[in-house]
Formats: sequence, C-alpha cells, structure tokens
Amino acid sequence: FFARSWARDRMAAPLMLRVDRRRRFKLCILAVSTIALASFITMKSQRPTNSDLRNPVVSVVRQFHGIFGGQGRKARKNGPKSGRPECAGKSTALVQQKITDVGAREILDVKNNRIDKQPETRKEILLRSLPDHQVWRNFVEIMQIPRQSFKEWQIRDWAAKLGKALGCEVQMDSVGNLRLRRPPSPGYEDSPKIAIQAHLDMVCEAVPGKLHNFDRDPIHGIVRDGWLFADGTTLGADNGVGVAAAIAILQDPYLQAGQIEILLTVAEEKDMRGAANIDKKLLDSDILINVDSESEHEICAGSAGGFGKTLKRQAEQSPRQGGEVSIRMEISNLAGGHTGVNIHEGHANALVVWARLMDKLSESGIEARIVSLTGGSAHNAIPRQVKASIFISQEDVADAQAILHRHFKEINLEYDGFECRNWEFIISQPETTYDFGLKPTESQDLVDLILQIPDGVDRMNAGNMEGVESSMTLSKARVDPLNGEYTLELFARSSSPSRLRFLNRRLDAIARSRNAEASEQLRPFPSWSPKTDSAILKHALESHNKLFKKKAKIFSVHAGLECGILSQAYPHLDTISIGPTILGAHTPEERIKVDSVIPFYDWLKEIVLDAGKSGGVLGLKNKFREQG
Repeated sequence: FFARSWARDRMAAPLMLRVDRRRRFKLCILAVSTIALASFITMKSQRPTNSDLRNPVVSVVRQFHGIFGGQGRKARKNGPKSGRPECAGKSTALVQQKITDVGAREILDVKNNRIDKQPETRKEILLRSLPDHQVWRNFVEIMQIPRQSFKEWQIRDWAAKLGKALGCEVQMDSVGNLRLRRPPSPGYEDSPKIAIQAHLDMVCEAVPGKLHNFDRDPIHGIVRDGWLFADGTTLGADNGVGVAAAIAILQDPYLQAGQIEILLTVAEEKDMRGAANIDKKLLDSDILINVDSESEHEICAGSAGGFGKTLKRQAEQSPRQGGEVSIRMEISNLAGGHTGVNIHEGHANALVVWARLMDKLSESGIEARIVSLTGGSAHNAIPRQVKASIFISQEDVADAQAILHRHFKEINLEYDGFECRNWEFIISQPETTYDFGLKPTESQDLVDLILQIPDGVDRMNAGNMEGVESSMTLSKARVDPLNGEYTLELFARSSSPSRLRFLNRRLDAIARSRNAEASEQLRPFPSWSPKTDSAILKHALESHNKLFKKKAKIFSVHAGLECGILSQAYPHLDTISIGPTILGAHTPEERIKVDSVIPFYDWLKEIVLDAGKSGGVLGLKNKFREQG
C-alpha cells in the first residue's frame, strides 16, 4: 500500500516527495515490520486459540496477515483446492456455525480469520435440557415474560398475537380475560364445543437475598433430578404449563375437532376477579377442561370455597425507656406452601413460630415490646419468613437471646418430620430505629391473638371422601411502627358452605374478645361440587384408560379453582380439571415433574380428539345439552 502510494506521489508531485521523503520512509519501515510480525505469529499458530481471540492486538495482526500473507495470495490464485475456504478471495465472508459441547456457539468468519464466541443463552440451555415438545417450547417462552397478578398485559399480548397468527378469533373482555376461538374442523360442526381454561398470572416469591424484579426479569429454570425448578424464585408452572398446553392444542395443524376455545383468565392468584367478573358472552362451549390441577393421572371433579378476612386494631404506643434497646428478629427458610393444597402437610407458619418465641419471653419474665412486624407475602401462601423489631431491657438482652435461640431449636425439632430443612433465626441490630413501641399490654394482646387464631386443618372430610374439608391460615401480619396499628390477614377454605359461615363467625368472636375490628368476607369464591353423572368425567376416564392402560383417580381439591366461579357464570358447562405433577406451588421450592408434562398433554389432546369424533362418543353432545 505504502509502496504504491510512494510511486504514485513520485509521478504526481516530485516536490512533495522530496519534502516528505523521511516521513514516508518511516511509514514504509513500520508497514514492513507489521507484516513480518503478523506472518511470524500466524505461522506459529495456524489455528487461533480462545486467548488469542480475546486479544485485540493479535486479532489486528491476523487481519494484516490475511491481506499481505502468502497464503492469502495462494488461495486467491488456486481457489478452494489450495486448502483454504472458497470464500478467501470473495467480498462476502463465509460464516460457519458449530455448537461446542460446553454449550457455546463459535461463529467463524474465515475472511477475517476471526472467531467470536457467543455464550449460549440460559433459555437455549434450558430448552436443550427439556424434551423437544411444543408444550415445553411454549412454557420456556412464557418464562421469559413477566406476569404478576394485575400485570398480565405482556403475557396476554403474547397469547393474543399467537392466536391471531394461528387464525383464531381473539376477544378480550372488560376485566382482561382473553379468549381464543378456533372454528370447527370440516365435518365436525356438530361436535361438542370444548373450552380449555387456564390463568395467566403467577405467584411471585423469591428466597431471601435473591435480587429478582418480577416486573422485568425472566424466570430462570434449572432441571435437576427429573424436576424443573426456578433459580431462587417461584417457577410459575402454576399455571404457565396449563397456558402452554392450551396454546399447543391450537398449534397442532392435524387436530380434527369441533370448536375449541382457549380461555385465559387474570388475577386468579389474588382474588379470582377475572373469573368472577367474566363477560358471560365470552364463551360458547359445552365442555370446560380446566388445566390448573397439580397431579398427573388424576381428575379433579370438585374444589373448596373460601374467603379472606382482615383483623385490625389501633394499638397504643409508648416512648422507649432509657434502659431499653432495640433488637431485630428474623425467621426464614421455612417450607411454606399453598394454603389449600399443602395445608394437610403440617408445614409451620412463620408468624405462629414468632408468636411462640414472644410468648416464651413473657413466660420467662422478660418484658418485650413490639416495635414493628412484617410477615407473609400472599393471602394463599403459608408464611415462610418474619421480620420484627422489639424493645427489651439492656440487662435482659443476653438472657433473651439464649432463651430465643434455645426455644427456636425446640420448635424446629417439632417439625422435623414435616419439613426436611434447617430454619434460620437471626438476632441483630435493626437497620432503622424508632422511638415508640407498643405498650406491654398491647404487645401481649397481639401475641395472644395470633396464638388464639386457628391455623391449619380445621376438619377432615367424613365418609369415603378423602382429604381436608375445612382449614384456616394466618397468611399475613403487619405492625406499623409509626402509629402502632396492626393488621392480620386470614384465609379460610371449606367444601361445606355451612362450615364456611361458622368459620367466619368464629373469627368475628375472636376479634371481639381482643377489641379488634373484623372485616366482612373478602374475595369470597364458591365451592365446586362434584357431579357423579358428569358425561365429560366418564369420557376423560375412558380416554385415560385407552392411553395409559390404567384408571385415573378422581378427587376433590382443598383449594379454590376457577371452575366453581365459572360454573356459576355458565351453569350448563360440564367441567373437569387435570394437570401435570407440580409440587411446592406458591413458594421458591415450586417444581414440576418433567416426565409428567407430555403425558398430561397427550391426555388433554385425546379428550379433545375423542369428543370430536362423530358428534361425540356415545352421543356426548346430546348429553351435554341435556345437562345444560
């Protein structure tokens, strides 16, 4: 390059050449030295190493050698037979891709002799760890989309866009529920109309110290021992896998059936307002298959009703005394769980554990005044952690710490057979100090109130029906350090309407005994009573037996499914609920059994296929119409 420039300038401007001869001579020397260095490095290592690729100096040198080196000229002269790629003399580089066994992609740009290593994304690694199936592809995509309750717009937009691309009729009602309707296949116009229902939102929980923004960050999955977990957060398999399976039904181009509707509701994990306020014109189906159950090879044919309730009291405060110090108590790492599905497992309630510790101090003659309290995160989750600040006399600090740690270990041992984990209990200095705390009598009243409230299973089912009939959970508690007001949030469930009324009156009586104010029933939802003559239930049993050569179990779940509410809005619907195996819902321990997902989808698809054959098995459509 410099030689050509030197000759051209000599012919065009001799005077300039004489003036700049020294500078041009130095540039020529620099160019020759660079070419020699590039040739030496390339001959020393024909194939670049990863360390070379990260070195910008070596990358530049290799590019110089590609321009000036003899191998490049030989390749351009002899073509691909010279041993170099065919693109060596072309203007467009040949890009080759190969996946290494460590999960990283190397993109080789032959023209520039450069290799860029791009790490494989966590999404791609997760997909390779799961079976290659449309349901898994859908669910992994759903994991990338934030979907807190009341903030489901992103996942709803994703589903609506996908539905339109699949040729479905898309409609949303005033509360945000989304319906995708696929028209019947030719010849299946008289087949039963089937609706598959799931909810869009998820419970958002994280382990202590986990930095995760549920408004922005994707859920990162980890496959371990045949189960899919999230990395320190809830997984969202409840009910993301149900959404993924419902969408996969629409994505099957070979599925021949009657009209199929996909109903995706909102705010199920909070107050079920999506189902409770659904537009009654949104659905036009004979059958409803809910896909929010959490046990494989089982059919849910009924669910409990329930309500929330709040107890409040404006407690009196007094200033901190001269000899009092503030200490912070933190309980964490309890198992928690769903207040319905896991209530029979005997998991500890972190708020009750804290109240027992405070009561132990009182029993030991140590006066402790409550400054602040925060425990629980959702109305339908058993509290896993508590943070509290208390005032205590300086001279009692050492004794109080010893008593609290000793009694905490005793309580932990009580749950050794119910929770296979070591709880964490930390006593420290509070980050924020306050000048006022509850009076001693007010503090004791709050502790007594928490211990007085029924927590856990209230009554089991009688007769042949297995499972829990009624339960009560103290799900959240808070003491405002600024004004002393405390709030307790409770959640009651029962498959018996009369028992629900009794539990409500019982809480009212407890509140009166402690001069607390009890709210009316909050977020009430009806129970879903099993139908022994259900046509779709019998049909689902037959489909399961045909696929898996065994009988499916029928059960009623001690949790609130939207089936009960939707059955009130659409009384003619014949309803069942199925799903894959999910454990630890509503906690960071949530996990889904990997090998249960595809059989669940196959069963769902078989139900849809069989119902569509010849107007429905055994005149199924007429049965649905008669039941309606």
